[in-house]
Amino acid sequence: MRRHLERMQMQLYSLVEEKGSFVDPRVVELSQKIDRLILSIQRLRMQERIK
Repeated sequence: MRRHLERMQMQLYSLVEEKGSFVDPRVVELSQKIDRLILSIQRLRMQERIK
């Protein structure tokens, strides 16, 4: 999951550079996907701590 996040972040950096904008719909969509993945990782870590 961590590597997937890192790949997505690199895609985001490239996309922002290509589009020259943080508000391009594709940039926003990818950013939101990254946010959801980060939340999933955080939830898993919290569950592991509780056990």
